[in-house]
Amino acid sequence: MTGEQFIQIIIEVILFLIVSYFLFYNSWLKQLGKETAKLSTAEELTRLTENVKKDFHEQIESYKSKLNEELTLKIEPIKSELAKANITHQIQFGFLHQERAKVIVALYQKLVELHSAMIDWTNFMHEIREDAEKESQERNRRASTALYDFRNFYLLNKLFFPQSICAYIDEVFTEYWDKGWDFGYRQDRIRSGSLTGDYYKSYLEDMSKISDELKNKLPIKIAELETKFRKILNVEDEL
Repeated sequence: MTGEQFIQIIIEVILFLIVSYFLFYNSWLKQLGKETAKLSTAEELTRLTENVKKDFHEQIESYKSKLNEELTLKIEPIKSELAKANITHQIQFGFLHQERAKVIVALYQKLVELHSAMIDWTNFMHEIREDAEKESQERNRRASTALYDFRNFYLLNKLFFPQSICAYIDEVFTEYWDKGWDFGYRQDRIRSGSLTGDYYKSYLEDMSKISDELKNKLPIKIAELETKFRKILNVEDEL
C-alpha cells in the first residue's frame, strides 16, 4: 500500500464519521420536533424530556456500536497492510545487515592480511630458513596478492558502506598501494646493482622510512576503521 492510498483511506474514514454523525443528529432532531408538537401539559413535557434523554442515550450507544463495526471493517485492511509492510521492512533490513556483516568481517580479515604481508615484506631483517632469494620472492608475492585481493573485494562490495567510510577505506588502501609501489621500485633498483653509492644510500633510507611508516602510522588508521566497523555492526563494549 502506497502513502497516497493510505491517506485516501484515512480521508474516507473521516468523511464517513462526519456524514454519519450529521445524518444521525438530523434524524434525531426531526423526531424530537414531532414529539414536542404533541405536548399539552408540563408533566408530559417532563416525561418526554426524560424519555428523550433515555432514547437519545440508547440511540447514541447503538450508533456507536454500529460505527465501531463500520470503522473496524475499514481500518482492519489498513492495519493488515501496515503489518505486512513492517514485516517486509524487517526482513529486508535483517537480510541487508547480515550480508553487510559478512562483508565487513571478510574485508577486515583481508585488511589484516594486507598489513601483515606488507610489514613482513618491508622488514629489513628476515630469518633465512632455506633459500633467501626464494623466500624474498615469496614475501613479495604475498604482499602483491594481498593488495589486489583487498582491492578487488572492496570494489565489489562498496555499496554496503556509507560514502564517508568508503572515502576512509580508499585513503587507507592508497597508502598501502603507494608505499608498496615505492618500496618495490627501490628494492628492484638496489637488486639490479646499477645504483651508485649516493643513490644506493638514499634508496635504503627511503625503504627504511616506508617500513617505519607502515609499522607506526597504518595501525592507527586500522584501529579507526575498526571503530567504524563496530558502529555499523552495533558492537558495544561490555561494562
